[in-house]
Amino acid sequence: MEIQKKIFDRLLTIIPGGVFGILSCAIALTGDFISIILFPGGYNFFENMISELGLGPSGIFFNLGLIISGIVGTPYYINLYRSFDKQTVNPIVRKCSLIFALISIFTFISVGIFPSIEDNYIIFVTHGTFAFLSFLSGILYLISFSILMLMGSNVNGGKYSKFIACQGFIVAGTYLLILFTWLPITEWIGTFAIISWIIANSIYMIYHKL
Repeated sequence: MEIQKKIFDRLLTIIPGGVFGILSCAIALTGDFISIILFPGGYNFFENMISELGLGPSGIFFNLGLIISGIVGTPYYINLYRSFDKQTVNPIVRKCSLIFALISIFTFISVGIFPSIEDNYIIFVTHGTFAFLSFLSGILYLISFSILMLMGSNVNGGKYSKFIACQGFIVAGTYLLILFTWLPITEWIGTFAIISWIIANSIYMIYHKL
């Protein structure tokens, strides 16, 4: 743990955490975009689940996009966690926010490692399980970070705006909608919602040097 801490300390000293957030989103969107263009027979946002982009000859771009963006996005979440002073916010909520975020990252990457191959029952179930856990842990870390932002908004002038905090609750709501409907369009709404949240936070952190 100490070695990992030193690695992230040095990395985040050289490159701001917000940069990793933006890069992560750019990589994921690039993988999605290429897979959509090359999708056999044409991709339909209302009929095809996002995971279907991971199948076929173009699936490699989608799957690699998930894996690489998850890895690149890890320092962003570490930096976001560290931006909250444990003396001014609830330490339990602070610690939970990082735990849930790391679980979400791990399961997000695993979705790319195990594509949604219906012909292989084990891989298909594994994919579905990781996808479910990614959304569930996503809800939990979004709520946790948003609570921290609201707590911090009234401390020493506040590090984060209440607008950013409320945005996190809204994104968590879109994830909840996905779990209750499991429709392609709601999945895309949730995807663009989380991307907008990460980019907004990243720009905010870079601008305010958090």
